[in-house]
Amino acid sequence: MKEEKSQFYFRQILDYLLKHTVVSTQKIADEIGLSEKTVRVKLDGLETYLTQSKLGELVRKPRIGIWLRVNDSQRTALVNTMLDDNSLYFVTENDDRVTLTTKLLLRNISGNLTTTKLAADLYLSTPTMLKVVKEAEDRLSKFNISLKRVRNKGIELEYSESNYRFAIKSMILQESKDKPVEDLINYFMPGLDIALIRKVILETENEWGVEFTDGSFNDLLILVCCAVYRNSIAKSFSTSPQEIMIFERHNEYAFAQAIFQRLSKTLKISISQNEIAFLSIQILCSKVIGNNVMLVPTERVREYDNNLEIFTEKLINIVGNILNVDLSNDTALYQGLLSHLRPTIFRLRYGRSMPNNLVHTIKSEYKQVFRSVWSISVLFEEYYNLKVTEDELGYIVLYIQAAIERKEHPLHVVLASNLGMSHNQLLCERIKKNLPDIKDIEIVAVHEFKLNKFDSADVILTTGNMNLRDPRIIEIDHLLTPQGVHKLRRHLLTVTLRRVEKISRFDSRCHQLFEPDLIFTHLNVNSKEELLEILTLHLVRKGYVTRKYLSTVLERESATSTSDGTRVAIPHGNQNEVNEAKVVIATLNKPIHWYEEDDVDVIFLLAVKMTSQEETEITQLFYKQYIKLVETDEAVDILRKIPNNIEFYKFLIR
Repeated sequence: MKEEKSQFYFRQILDYLLKHTVVSTQKIADEIGLSEKTVRVKLDGLETYLTQSKLGELVRKPRIGIWLRVNDSQRTALVNTMLDDNSLYFVTENDDRVTLTTKLLLRNISGNLTTTKLAADLYLSTPTMLKVVKEAEDRLSKFNISLKRVRNKGIELEYSESNYRFAIKSMILQESKDKPVEDLINYFMPGLDIALIRKVILETENEWGVEFTDGSFNDLLILVCCAVYRNSIAKSFSTSPQEIMIFERHNEYAFAQAIFQRLSKTLKISISQNEIAFLSIQILCSKVIGNNVMLVPTERVREYDNNLEIFTEKLINIVGNILNVDLSNDTALYQGLLSHLRPTIFRLRYGRSMPNNLVHTIKSEYKQVFRSVWSISVLFEEYYNLKVTEDELGYIVLYIQAAIERKEHPLHVVLASNLGMSHNQLLCERIKKNLPDIKDIEIVAVHEFKLNKFDSADVILTTGNMNLRDPRIIEIDHLLTPQGVHKLRRHLLTVTLRRVEKISRFDSRCHQLFEPDLIFTHLNVNSKEELLEILTLHLVRKGYVTRKYLSTVLERESATSTSDGTRVAIPHGNQNEVNEAKVVIATLNKPIHWYEEDDVDVIFLLAVKMTSQEETEITQLFYKQYIKLVETDEAVDILRKIPNNIEFYKFLIR
């Protein structure tokens, strides 16, 4: 706006001079509505323009006045130029010249832009233009973009696609203070339906329940427009399948995918996975590790993931220290929190904090753990500049509480020894001193040891070879040397991992599928349709599925049964209507009719996606472990008896 206003006054002054013979600065000021000082500055710029474009001379004589000294052809050229809005551009400051030149170079896709043409367009002499191009080149070098002079053709840009887009985005944002972003996008990417692209982003934003700030939305609009436009001229990225698998773990990838899926349908275009990956990286990393154009996409995501891993470890250590419980070796806790925190940060950053209707119950039931977890709210500010809500902290409390309850079941250790009692006691003390996870050791003589009597033992230590094959058995030396301690510690790690795997209902990668708010115990409903509507509504409210999802679930139900004949059903809908994969669980007080002769009282409503390798792996893991969860009637009875959603959630992630 400021630039347009400045150009307007230049035109007014030139028009006034063309229509009058001799005038004063005061007269121009009164006529145009500017101060005399401002008029003098504008006259300096006009004088430079006329000289460099060889369109006449501005004469200024003290006590006489100001006039144009032009011949007929120059006057005609000036009048024609005044009629063409695009041909007349007064560049008065060197910075303006460099900016405009940089824009022209970035816009020049064909590579046929010459110094002579630039000089003519900007009404500058060739020597001056060469200096300006050099300064523009210096600016572009910050984005690793260089200029290549091609004989008989012109100036070409040498760049990587990502750095070119960073430069375009930077230029648009820099000038957006004075001009609408849409006008600037159209300057660099002519012919795009920007209004339609904006509409698609807004629809996706609303559907996902996220809310970008104006600045973040403009970033997103520019990047999406770049993707569509550069795709149309066959300019895109090359990303390996392994790199895409890294990106797919993040919610930002699914969000970028949702935008491009809508655009593909609306504009009838094809957008590659590479474009989805690039956009997801910008959303993921822009507020965390900065716009470091020197980092390739994979390195940026790895840096983000490294920060998240450090953040997770620090969170666990701080809470553990406050509670005086060592949680640092709990693999299930670490992996579970890591998977949970990825979408948590996405939600917090874009105003999509997950409501937790159980937070008051959690605060009441687990006071100590909640107070300790509250202390890590400063970590979110330190690492991500985000303010975490107590609703989100409530979910972290449940992970910590489940880990504490796991730890409260100590290892059952048996020592089968042929040593004397005093030697056994000394050996046991040394073991407990070096391995704090071992609290008690049951001692039995080797000749009395029977393997079938110790089915519940986690570890069986022996001071001699017992000729028995069992993964729990490890032979140790009589004095427990440092080498023996190291050997025993490694064995314990293996046993602990096997134990966690045995206790855990679902792999930690599946934990992100579950939420306490999406678990309902002992419901009273009258029909399958009523139940599915209730469960789906909760998914819609949280932005996990579209409003069309329910109709796809019911459509599938009308085609075939999703019950397994043991009063368990696993309904699901079309994955194209799923924004973020989740599983809704319900147990009923009374079974309801499901299909033909089947009644059901345990339901797992699946809103899963298999559009990426990461999503496919998590879905397959879920099915694999779900089968074990409902493998027997006794196993399903355990689910029916769980009293509330918090206990059910802890049961699943334990």
